[in-house]
Amino acid sequence: MKTAVIGAGVIGVTTALELASHGHDVVVFEKGSGIAQEASFATGGFIGPGLMHAWTAPGLPFKTVGKMLFGAETHAFHGLANAWLSWLWQWQKASAHPEYKLKLESLQRLAFYSQEVLSGITEQYGLQYESSQGCMLICRQEKDLKMFQPQLDLLTDNGFHFKKLDPTEARKLEPALSEEQSFHSAVMFANDSIANCRQFALLAKQQASLLGADFRTGQEVLALSPDAPRTVRTLSGSSEKFDHVVICAGIHSKSLVKHLGVEIPSLAVHGYTLSSSVRQSIDAPVLGVMDAKHHVSIARTGQRIRVSGIAEIGANKRPPEQCVSLLYKVLNDWFPGAAKTHEAVQVWRGTRDVLTDGVPILGHSGVPGIWLNTGHGNHGWANSCGSARAIADMVSGRGCEVDLKGLGIERF
Repeated sequence: MKTAVIGAGVIGVTTALELASHGHDVVVFEKGSGIAQEASFATGGFIGPGLMHAWTAPGLPFKTVGKMLFGAETHAFHGLANAWLSWLWQWQKASAHPEYKLKLESLQRLAFYSQEVLSGITEQYGLQYESSQGCMLICRQEKDLKMFQPQLDLLTDNGFHFKKLDPTEARKLEPALSEEQSFHSAVMFANDSIANCRQFALLAKQQASLLGADFRTGQEVLALSPDAPRTVRTLSGSSEKFDHVVICAGIHSKSLVKHLGVEIPSLAVHGYTLSSSVRQSIDAPVLGVMDAKHHVSIARTGQRIRVSGIAEIGANKRPPEQCVSLLYKVLNDWFPGAAKTHEAVQVWRGTRDVLTDGVPILGHSGVPGIWLNTGHGNHGWANSCGSARAIADMVSGRGCEVDLKGLGIERF
């Protein structure tokens, strides 16, 4: 079948690879000049269910908005718009829902499945993309661990393994941790991992192309028309009809389907990453590390150290370089001297599409031939391969290997 994929971030590329491997005639449309140039460009790199965060928990919206309004370093709020207020209200309702934990459980389940699919793809195609095993959550105070406890409880209930550590045990596993920085405890997720998302996307694109997928960059797709929803029209004037269209365009997805009566309640949330070369290997982390208080991650991929965090809503007119003091602070707290932060630091501000209940939309849109694989927020890399396999199975009329309960568009 002739199938279009709109968007060539890691979600779109993995979807194209899976569809091509299922025998589809795949065309990928990407408005940028290359692939993985937006939300997939400089992700934190964490893979696995251990550090999943669904954005839905009682009281979380009020705490987050409070941080944004009152200038917390971890969050920022710029301007005001009715669309944001509507989204925030829906987020509050989802967080207060009695079954809010099911959202986190769905994310963890999808992440575990995606990890399995990624492992199979890696072995099948012999891919190498700067991956390493093991992630650690560091809790500066006991309250940091308590805040994360509901996620740990769900992991335990679903058979995912982790280990709580005292500072001495944590430093044995991550010897580069600063001796000057005290902390309460840590949680080790030995089965989670770190990997270079963009490098993987480039390799996956090569494999998809070898299977016949046609990647068309610099082709901005116009909103789908209700008269011919499976006809893809581009800003350059081209028009082509498909049997299926899979929307993988991140924050741009909702504008593509807005005329079809499909409403995607997503909000653009901006995050930051700084990347720098390793200065001394002995001072660099061997594990992926997450600071539980500041929600800032530190990971080494190859000869680079990448620090990611901060959540912003609204247009920040300041240059990204002026917005990342917290990232430098957390890096210096835990791994002082590990990175060459005084030269050639790459600072990136990326936009992620976050849905009101914190989990993606996977499945049929309700419009014949139109499918959705979007709304992954900051877990797109972690969930990409599993989401792609599930969508490809559905488009091909096969049964999914993973339970997608609670991830369909019908929940809104």
